[in-house]
Amino acid sequence: MRRTMLSMVLVAAVGGLGGACPAADDEPPAHETMASTTNTVTDGEPTSGEPTSVGPTSSTPTDSDSDSGAEEPWLELGWGVTEFNPYDGVLPIVVGPQGLAMFSVPLRGAGFYNPPDPGFDNPDMPILQAWVDVEGHENGPGGHFNEVIDYPALFYPSLELPGALEGPAVWLVIPDDVEPEQLPGLAAHLHAHMVDANGLMLSDDHDLVIGEAPAPPKGP
Repeated sequence: MRRTMLSMVLVAAVGGLGGACPAADDEPPAHETMASTTNTVTDGEPTSGEPTSVGPTSSTPTDSDSDSGAEEPWLELGWGVTEFNPYDGVLPIVVGPQGLAMFSVPLRGAGFYNPPDPGFDNPDMPILQAWVDVEGHENGPGGHFNEVIDYPALFYPSLELPGALEGPAVWLVIPDDVEPEQLPGLAAHLHAHMVDANGLMLSDDHDLVIGEAPAPPKGP
């Protein structure tokens, strides 16, 4: 199958994952039921649900998952340029390696199909849609503050969570006509949903307040 590539000019930061090898089955797993970390999807469109900050917190497992003891599929969003940090109520503005102000959103999850040779040209990549909504700021073509559309999401074995996959950060760049200094303190809703090659949909949502990135800890 062919997948539409990224429709906006956004870059994935590879971080510290460079030498890892992808973890995936030789054959795509058979998933018939779509599921989400925050809600269950039955018609191909995510429905509203309560935000979650730390996965995996998924919908009720299917009978096949319960019988086999397999982990329920999940997807979690975090923040950070080169590492994954769970959200704690704040959506930090960070400055990336190219000097761009952005929301830098790394991914992690499990239970979805990840091809054995992930790459932007692989048609079996999980496809991600992500955006931030800020009241009064509808800067993007989709009516969101900023967004990533039809993005082939890279995943590699997690070095911290056995059996999980983690992906380099997706950059949601602050629009050129917005001064980053005007954003801290504003309420924001971060949403992402992802569909794998078998049609399994996972999503994650966070209600946050825009803030500056925390200062790095001081050395001894």
